[in-house]
Amino acid sequence: MDQTLHTPAALGARIRQARKALRLTQTELAEIAGTGQRFISELERGKASARLGLTMHVLQLLGIDLQARMRGGQA
Repeated sequence: MDQTLHTPAALGARIRQARKALRLTQTELAEIAGTGQRFISELERGKASARLGLTMHVLQLLGIDLQARMRGGQA
């Protein structure tokens, strides 16, 4: 499912949706990702404290691709 996410909160909601679809708790996902439950909670709430590298690792574990593309056909 393709979605354009414009805010950290929208990304967090998508992460929460994917985690729940896999029937994982925040604690279970944190253990798999090698981080703490607090990080997963902050990530799902769109908090700015979430580190990009770890965020991308969590996305990969959940099977979510992160793509960057220029808006308006810019190269």
